[in-house]
Amino acid sequence: MNKKKTLAVCGMLACLVAALFPGTARAQYRGPVSYTAPVFALDAPGAYANTPFTPDVEHMLLPWERVVKKLNSYGIGIVIDYTSESAMALNGGHPGDAAYTHQIGAELDLDWEKLIGWKGLIMHAVFVNRAGHNLASDFGDASLNGFQEIYGGGGNVGVHMVYAYATQDLFSKRVQIAIGKMPVNIDFANSFLFCTFMNKSNCGIPKSLTRGAAGFGTYPGSTWGMRVRYWPLHGVYGQAGLYGVNPYLNSNRYDRTGFNVSTNLYTGVYVPVEIGLVPSFGPNRLLGHYKMGFGYDSSQYRDVYYDAQKRPAVVTGQPYRWTTGKTQLWLEGDQMVMRNGKGAMDGLYLLGGMVRNEPGSGPYLYQFYAGVVDRGMFRARPKDMFGIEWSRTVVSPDLQASQWLAYDAGRSLPGKATYPQSDIQTLEVTYIIHAFRGLSIQPDYQHIWRPNLQRNKPQIDALGLKIHAAL
Repeated sequence: MNKKKTLAVCGMLACLVAALFPGTARAQYRGPVSYTAPVFALDAPGAYANTPFTPDVEHMLLPWERVVKKLNSYGIGIVIDYTSESAMALNGGHPGDAAYTHQIGAELDLDWEKLIGWKGLIMHAVFVNRAGHNLASDFGDASLNGFQEIYGGGGNVGVHMVYAYATQDLFSKRVQIAIGKMPVNIDFANSFLFCTFMNKSNCGIPKSLTRGAAGFGTYPGSTWGMRVRYWPLHGVYGQAGLYGVNPYLNSNRYDRTGFNVSTNLYTGVYVPVEIGLVPSFGPNRLLGHYKMGFGYDSSQYRDVYYDAQKRPAVVTGQPYRWTTGKTQLWLEGDQMVMRNGKGAMDGLYLLGGMVRNEPGSGPYLYQFYAGVVDRGMFRARPKDMFGIEWSRTVVSPDLQASQWLAYDAGRSLPGKATYPQSDIQTLEVTYIIHAFRGLSIQPDYQHIWRPNLQRNKPQIDALGLKIHAAL
């Protein structure tokens, strides 16, 4: 190839890279936290940069907003919000059963460059109060399904510390290091679209990554850890982390408040690795997020089928054997296909993904999901959002085989199951009404096939209502 042809090819490649992964000149399309999610800043790349030091939140009270903006100029970020989620079953054997749960959240962010001149150092902390009742428990559903995603760890205590950690930018922000007490899911396998929805199966992360796999710690639980992210060019990143594994998070055995910083009950380390692409297509800058990740947990877990002699434990009556190490894989993507405004969420997104877990030492094998999210679909309602999401989770075949042996022998089954488990599917349709600045009201509909992954349980239809308000 002669010099002119070489220059031409290089020029075309440079144009392609510039078109798909534009630079900081178009940073207005960076991804925020979800507008309707309970407050916490995802540290996963939303677009062409790391998370800003404090979320860009619409406040209900203008005097308070002016105070917050003034504090921001000094390097202090404060966000206070309230989220409630209520759900009522229409059928499924419990028609009329209803449940309410809430979260009051407070986030504190400190930009130490503005405070004392330490360039690139930012600290984040989140505290919550959670209380309420889990509607899924009325149906004997102990699976990853939940009609109210904010129900769970951190409940029934006055103040629960979710995380406290620091990030340091290096080499003109091409490298960022995070260290502190933090969940894995603020960095890995997440999407700012997930918490558009109220069902627990996908909010934060696809929940099969953390249910039965303590290494993938998720909000509001956290362990000591660190993460390193590298941007070889705009819109392309790689990151890896190292986190402690604590199977007793949010329990009385360890600590339900989140303030316990000891490692005495840690059982190993969790090492996630992720590669991500954040392209932007066409003159309307249609933003996408694509990621592939792998995680390894060094802890010991009980096998779900074999005893120490590699025989069915249900048949022999011996304890299930211990296994060392657990692997996980996730593939996720979302793509805006039509733009309605200038913001990162102002348009029609398609999303989908897959998770694979190790079947020998956990309850789930696969989880698949797909959905649609649209913000600003009606010109007269530019801040309203509409979403549809479907999810299917498949039980571990090893666990299913063990349960069939126990069921045929007339023995009790784990996980509140009354019949051998197979799979569960959820379908959710939701509409978020931007009622007032800083206030959204979200009517919601959910349909569940095979609650608790059991084919002998009737399908459930449920209506929900979510309210999110930022002070």
